[in-house]
Amino acid sequence: MNKRAFLEGFFTASTVAFGGHFMWQRIGQQDPLILNQATPRRPQLMDTKSGITRVGGFKFTPIEIQSAQPTRGIPTPAPVAQSADPAGIAGFSDLEVENYLRKIRNFDAVFASDIYLDPRYEPLLLKTAQHLARVEAYIGHGNFNLMSFDEMLQSGRDFSRIGEFKADELNFLEEIFFANPHRYGFFGKKISSEITESIAKAEVTKISGTGHFLLRGESLNLYEQIKRDVGGQVVLTSGVRSIVKQMHLFLAKTIEANGNLSRSSRSLAPPGHSYHGVGDFDIGKIGLGARNFTADFSTTDEYKKIAGLGYVDIRYPTDNLFGVRFEPWHIKIS
Repeated sequence: MNKRAFLEGFFTASTVAFGGHFMWQRIGQQDPLILNQATPRRPQLMDTKSGITRVGGFKFTPIEIQSAQPTRGIPTPAPVAQSADPAGIAGFSDLEVENYLRKIRNFDAVFASDIYLDPRYEPLLLKTAQHLARVEAYIGHGNFNLMSFDEMLQSGRDFSRIGEFKADELNFLEEIFFANPHRYGFFGKKISSEITESIAKAEVTKISGTGHFLLRGESLNLYEQIKRDVGGQVVLTSGVRSIVKQMHLFLAKTIEANGNLSRSSRSLAPPGHSYHGVGDFDIGKIGLGARNFTADFSTTDEYKKIAGLGYVDIRYPTDNLFGVRFEPWHIKIS
């Protein structure tokens, strides 16, 4: 696919899908974040006459190899305003377009140009993610979806089982929130400019049997219309999410990815960039479980019916401009 075909296809295509993410299940384990030399975290690149490097059967192109030694540290603050082409693909060569598409089509692969969290932050990453897990376990999954940053701090002060958040943890959370994810490949819009932004409890409705909430108005109305038109097997898998909830998800995903911020952001919007904070929601089929968050959902009869409704849109279609995998489960709210 060349650049012109990709851009024309993206701006004219009409696609339907739905979104969602599930929590990393290994957060209580003690697997090391910094791998030893026998199992290196970054690919060991080898020269070849063809200019294509193979590692374990996976090909790395020269463009990917250019950033094999990513700059360390946390990026600079991100701008709130975004252009129609946030990834800047209009200025890419055909080869660069191909490499961009390979990343989002193979979102869980490791690329030579991926950006990692500075290793000095790794113990703090684990410590902070575990602290957030204690908050969620104590106050409950549903309430955690709506928890503001200030409420998180207060919970640490009020409940000894949670414990007060220390200065190093708070500084780390702020750095992650205000970082510019463009640097590691996420080009979605910055939705929340302040880490203390909150969700008004009076503006949400809890959806029975799901543990999730939807914003009243467009989000709730759309979900109920889909349920009426498609049937009772459709279920809400994730609704409105606060900055604290998104922070927890993103940190856990980064731990799962061994500090690979690029790989994390191909599957999960960084905190402050998630449209779940302003109304987007995830949908699935009862009984499908975690497969609702994979391409398997797009093979269900429920998905096919939704795709034919004509009034449903998605946030991250195939081959999108945001550096994100195709999510056939993420409902877009205008």
